[in-house]
Amino acid sequence: MEAATGSWSAQPSSSYRPSVVGERQHQYRPLEESYIRLIRILPERKTMLRCEMVHVSLRKPPRFVAISYAWGDAGDTRKIELEGSLVPISVSLHGALSALRQKSESVLVWADALSIDQENSDERTQQVQLMASIFAAADSVAVWLGPEKDDSTEAIGFLCDLAGHGNPAPKIADAMSSGSARRALLAVVPLFERDYWKRLWVVQEIFNAKDITVYCGPTKVSWEIYQDASMTFRAERDLLERNPRWQKYGSISDQYSYPQVLVLSGPASLPNLRPIVEQKDEPLLEVLRACRRKLASDPKDKLFGVLGILPERVRNEFRADYSLSLKEIYTEIVDYILKTTENLDVICDAIHFPAHRSSANLPSFVPDWSHIPQVASLSHWHAYGFKAAGDTKAVCRFLDERLNKLEISAVYLGTVGVRGVAVGTLCTCDDYAMAFLQWRALLLQSTKKDSDKAKLAAEQHFARALCLGQVPSAWDRPNQWLAVCYHVFASFLQTNLPYLPLDQSLLGFLDVDVDIPPGEREVFLDKHFGSRMMGRCFLRTEEGRIGMGSGFTAPGDIVVVPLGCSTPILLRESGTRGEYRFIGDVYIHGHMDGKAVHKWKNGDAELKKYVLV
Repeated sequence: MEAATGSWSAQPSSSYRPSVVGERQHQYRPLEESYIRLIRILPERKTMLRCEMVHVSLRKPPRFVAISYAWGDAGDTRKIELEGSLVPISVSLHGALSALRQKSESVLVWADALSIDQENSDERTQQVQLMASIFAAADSVAVWLGPEKDDSTEAIGFLCDLAGHGNPAPKIADAMSSGSARRALLAVVPLFERDYWKRLWVVQEIFNAKDITVYCGPTKVSWEIYQDASMTFRAERDLLERNPRWQKYGSISDQYSYPQVLVLSGPASLPNLRPIVEQKDEPLLEVLRACRRKLASDPKDKLFGVLGILPERVRNEFRADYSLSLKEIYTEIVDYILKTTENLDVICDAIHFPAHRSSANLPSFVPDWSHIPQVASLSHWHAYGFKAAGDTKAVCRFLDERLNKLEISAVYLGTVGVRGVAVGTLCTCDDYAMAFLQWRALLLQSTKKDSDKAKLAAEQHFARALCLGQVPSAWDRPNQWLAVCYHVFASFLQTNLPYLPLDQSLLGFLDVDVDIPPGEREVFLDKHFGSRMMGRCFLRTEEGRIGMGSGFTAPGDIVVVPLGCSTPILLRESGTRGEYRFIGDVYIHGHMDGKAVHKWKNGDAELKKYVLV
């Protein structure tokens, strides 16, 4: 690694200012425009880390390494010597600098916690704006996963073997059975669950890197090793999930089973954003959605932390200004997306169930990107192909300068008459089956005065609503899907919850010939129904329309189809001024493909204005 020449040495300045407090205060010199600070790690091995700070132009920088790491506990620190001052830094950064220190030559690195004066909000704003350029200009990016623990060295050895294996399936199968290979494979689970993979800024840092080396304890391997192994786990997902010994919950978070961690965590948790950025005219919403589950210590970074991924024209619209309030930042996102896309789907990412507290006091239609919901908006799943408003553009405007009130134009569909129990977000198939029973009972009660033909149609619509209309092509005929749906639920209930009595009509579906082996019915239920019922509840409008809305739905909520929105939405009257709170998106059977807008254009439905607050 080539060290910087003397021209980048720190020069005396009368404008020194205290920032990071050590036994003696280190003082940052102001940066010139387009300049950054690099840290020179002086050679040696066993003594305290000694570093110098140099200012360099980003237009023509020396060779340097940009460090990508998780900050860790701010209260857990180690000291380094920085130009005569003892400066406390996080244990995580200390580990990264130690891993990069050489025995006989100095190394130039960029590390955000040291290279940016974190107490200077103006500088922080200016430097965050340069983050993409910094990581793109770096000769290489050093990923620091942390110290050796939980058999991480064995795990990395397994990843190296796997990445270089022409036929990895037998190796994985062997490792799942017994022996030292099994221990190494098990050790990949905590390695893939380390805090590094959950950090938002990592997405941008990896996205802009030219070359990446991953450090963990004493190991140092290329990024491609991790990436190739992760792709192999995804390719062999069926093999991993078929082994019953691996289905138990045993990961650190207890959120995923072992196979799920291997397939979904680690490198696989970093979204592939290049196609989104390169192919979409306005990629901001898709990037925010893709990164929503990533963590940031400052909620403002949910926007600022992805700016470096976005095209320059989008970056220029947003300045990483930390003096702005969170409400201003998140509301400006909505304003920008509405103006540039003429599409209302962004408001559907304001997910209110399960309920969560936000100190930002956001309008109901503004997504709280700092909140990580367990469910996604219906429009998030592009494969569903919903086009409730057809090809219309949004007709909307803000009614006040502070962007607290949004007026939209929409076609009224109905008012919620009955709603079922809400399905939570941490559920099992037992919960889905119990909800099914309660929802079906409500449906039968609400249609008991209808004709037999109307009752059958309602049950067919109900079966399709349970899977949000995503019926596999093999069972796409109305009666066929109703039989499959009821057979799967009835079979599961009889086997797993035998103490619950089933009515005669439901029992009749047990004998239906369905090409789903008994051992696969629970998986089928979870895949086609459970994941789509999660966070939602059954509803029937006073007009007889059947759907699946937010778990926050209540009788009296109205269902409308806004122009320029992929799905219908639920609104609840707020106060006495004719204003409404946004409750969530909603699946309404038969109205997901433009039917309401078609009626409006034919003069059979009225377009109304609604003010959202």
